[in-house]
Amino acid sequence: MSIPKFESEWDGFKGHVAVMWDKINDEELVRIQGNFTELVALIAAKYGEQKQAVEQKLSELYRSYLAKSDDLQARSKAMADTIKQKAQEFQAGAKEKIQRIREESIEPVVQKSEDYIKVHPFSAVLGALGVGLLIGGLVGFLSRKD
Repeated sequence: MSIPKFESEWDGFKGHVAVMWDKINDEELVRIQGNFTELVALIAAKYGEQKQAVEQKLSELYRSYLAKSDDLQARSKAMADTIKQKAQEFQAGAKEKIQRIREESIEPVVQKSEDYIKVHPFSAVLGALGVGLLIGGLVGFLSRKD
């Protein structure tokens, strides 16, 4: 008997096998490497059961494992989608707040500064020159001390 994807799902499924058939040790599970026929033979030998009964139990356990795995993947995707949506909503809210701050606080100050410069261009240039000289002198003074 062969089960689709059994070998590719083995790493995740072998823990379920170890729980259900605890007489099988980890070395044996590693050695089997997802070979369904070898696993059935090993369980049948260790537990004295018919191979068909073991195949049936193993198939049911595997189907249950796949269903839970699929459900977990679906829930994980749904959770990721929800997180992504919340992040987008948060980003949109943050952009709105930044725009509101810009409109209410920054733009009026910039506009007032521009208006002052238009009305008093000479004073603005002299003020900027004075601040530049002050900063340049301070930097020069501090660089000489070192």
